[in-house]
Amino acid sequence: MKKIPVYNSAEKESSDCETVKFIRAGKFVNRTVCNATGRLESAGLFRRLILTVCFPAAVFFSAPGASALPGFSPSVKDAPGEFVYYQDRTFERESYIGFLMYDEKTYSARYYAPSDKKAGKPELNVTIYFTVDPAENHIELTGEKIISSRTPEDGEIINYIHDMLYELSARRIKAGDIPDKAAVHDEFMQFGGNVTVFYDSCVPLFNIRRIESAAEKIEFSVVTAGQLRSSEDKTFAEFKGFPKNSTKKKHLFKKTRKTEAAEYTLSDGQKITLDSLWQQPMENVWLCQDAAVLSLGTIPPLSAPDKSAAENANSIPPLILRRLMQSSELTYSNWESAGITNTSDGCIIQSFFYQPETENHTVNIKKITARNDGGFYFLTLSVFQSVYEKNRSYFDGIIKSYKTPPVPGAGVGMLSAPSFPHE
Repeated sequence: MKKIPVYNSAEKESSDCETVKFIRAGKFVNRTVCNATGRLESAGLFRRLILTVCFPAAVFFSAPGASALPGFSPSVKDAPGEFVYYQDRTFERESYIGFLMYDEKTYSARYYAPSDKKAGKPELNVTIYFTVDPAENHIELTGEKIISSRTPEDGEIINYIHDMLYELSARRIKAGDIPDKAAVHDEFMQFGGNVTVFYDSCVPLFNIRRIESAAEKIEFSVVTAGQLRSSEDKTFAEFKGFPKNSTKKKHLFKKTRKTEAAEYTLSDGQKITLDSLWQQPMENVWLCQDAAVLSLGTIPPLSAPDKSAAENANSIPPLILRRLMQSSELTYSNWESAGITNTSDGCIIQSFFYQPETENHTVNIKKITARNDGGFYFLTLSVFQSVYEKNRSYFDGIIKSYKTPPVPGAGVGMLSAPSFPHE
């Protein structure tokens, strides 16, 4: 039976969420799209799959109370709840260290190492909550609370967290004002002496993307970064790395040979061509079976400080790139696999997300296009990774069909974004 969208205003969960019913095999299936967080839920395969769709730009591109660690002024201020995780490859075991900002005075740092059964090593999980004096020109702890798994190694790990907090902060202060990206030669004994520290304003807190040894070996690098959406969001506290060599969960997707295609046009002029496999529950959102979600949206012009964070007037502001690649609500963006491709009028961001609770892997593709008022149009396509890999040409063809109103004076090289994560 063909799925028929049925809108029921009585089923609104809140002012930010809309519940849409679909008829399938004579039964109703609820799918809730949250306009504030981009959270998509249903009682079926999409249950708790978090996809970035139809969110209001104000939620992600405004940063009330934005600030930074003491001692330096980054080009992109950190927003409350922003965090970053690094993998430290100088350890013999798999090890991660993360930093989270609650506000300008309150922070958290966490070390995590999964258990290693072959080596007989237990899981390590140590968190330090601490406060600082924002008026100082360096990190000055004014209080701390330690939460640990109570293992013999805890003392050593606590010292390591303290050392990294002071060392990373000192190097960022020393680097001073940096553009979007910078590479600075430095001395760092933790990583073998002479190193190169690569800075990137897309990365929260220290702006450090990776540290390479003199032999150009990556010793320390970002694995994920994001922002907590509420006090109940446990994304930072429950990060445990990404699965290694795991078999991706299989998802069903049936593509018929001949399907009717139609071009959809939004009121702002954005256009997308989709076949009959796609259903349209909202004006700017389309669902494809239980495999993919597509949305079209806009980003308003940024304020002068956020614009000036870009390398030049023709660059996509780092604030936009940072927000569009964030982890949240127990879904993690793998920054080591992310990539940015420049286009004549914007860029395409491809990210890979992992949700530990469901073991779902998704591919998230965003196409950003300049508007003539300084803002941007953007397309977001989220697909289960196993489905995307088997049907890449089909989904890539949909992205190629996307059209936006012409921008006066647009041409090759008009806009650019820094490649990520590699140089």
